[in-house]
Amino acid sequence: MGTGRVLPALSLVWAKDGFLYNLGAKGAIDFAGGTVVHISAGVSALVASLYLGSRRGYPKTAMQPNNLVMTLIGAGLLWVGWFGFNAGSSISSGLDTARALTVTQVAAASGG
Repeated sequence: MGTGRVLPALSLVWAKDGFLYNLGAKGAIDFAGGTVVHISAGVSALVASLYLGSRRGYPKTAMQPNNLVMTLIGAGLLWVGWFGFNAGSSISSGLDTARALTVTQVAAASGG
């Protein structure tokens, strides 16, 4: 049994006949396997949320954040980590690094 049968996301990105592999002039630019990781994590989160259902009491019960300072510190650390991982994965300081930094910032700003 091939890896593509077990994890279809691998075939989409890394197989020579994969959809994302052949997308665009250069194909999918997959820094350090992040595309496969995020496809797998997204599908897993969707399945888990559908299985678990909505939170008890929501939306009738107000659910305030526990600690706003810790939330902001965590978001800041995650943001800095994204820049380090995405730009650092190109192993150089060139156009690909600038593109990775720009896409990281735009994606974080438009996430909502």
